[in-house]
Amino acid sequence: MHYNIVIVSNEGYIQHAAVMLTSLFCTNKDKHFIVYLLTDGITKETMSKLQTVCVTHGAELKVITCGIDNLGDFPVGQWNPIMYFKLLIPQLLPATEKRCLFLDVDMIVYDDITSLYHWNLQDKVIAAAEDMPDCITFKPRLGLKDTDFCINSGVMVCDLEKWRLMEQEQPIMAYATNIISIIVNEQDVLACYFKDKIALLPIRWNMTTFYFNRKPKIFSKYLPELEAAKRFPGIIHFAAPIKPWFKDCQHPYRKLYKKYLMLTPWKKYHFPIFEQLSWWGRIKKTIRNWLNRIGIIRDGIFTPPILS
Repeated sequence: MHYNIVIVSNEGYIQHAAVMLTSLFCTNKDKHFIVYLLTDGITKETMSKLQTVCVTHGAELKVITCGIDNLGDFPVGQWNPIMYFKLLIPQLLPATEKRCLFLDVDMIVYDDITSLYHWNLQDKVIAAAEDMPDCITFKPRLGLKDTDFCINSGVMVCDLEKWRLMEQEQPIMAYATNIISIIVNEQDVLACYFKDKIALLPIRWNMTTFYFNRKPKIFSKYLPELEAAKRFPGIIHFAAPIKPWFKDCQHPYRKLYKKYLMLTPWKKYHFPIFEQLSWWGRIKKTIRNWLNRIGIIRDGIFTPPILS
């Protein structure tokens, strides 16, 4: 059998997509992957590099170019309009495909995905993790109940057959247009469209930076699985401004990005600095990080690096 992996990326993020895919391939060497890249356009050189990454690991790459002009006036905010390509997944993948796994590209796959890909959806259409703690404030705006789920769409297991049946009743893009006044991104659309049709994934399958840095705000129901998920996450999601391709990233798993980067055609990448601090500001930050590491102080957002 093969595993359908769907990603969305533009020219500027293909390097990070290559790193994520390399981590996926290296932790799942016994699998045959078909990777569907949904993009608004990449250069031939970039496509060739990504093709090399996939072929090296026995995977197939299928590039599907979409036009952002067809997205209408959907709100974008701090994000990129290509995020709405996620809503087109069942239309863009072959009609013969029954299931897929969507992955954001700012991730590292840390574990075998067999159980994730074959997640028992029962009568649901997609499976994803909750978007914490933002979902608390999002639900009233979206008209959702406390018991409804606002998801982080970075990891989604999708039953394409059931999704296509929903499309026949009401196309998701038409639905999104009807609620355009209350949404801010594609996650809002997914939360509303799939209301009552979402299965929750354990947090280890979408360990955002939040889980490493904000324990007081994590829902109590997830605390029993938190420490184990931090030590052995399934998927690490660098959902924060300072990502591991910046030199000053402090994420505990940041070194994994460089590890897999070195296995790609982008291995000569120069890591820039995200925070343009003064020399004195950088010295103070270095000292503070060092004091955190040895336990003299404990910042609320500091997590010591995990050696891998």
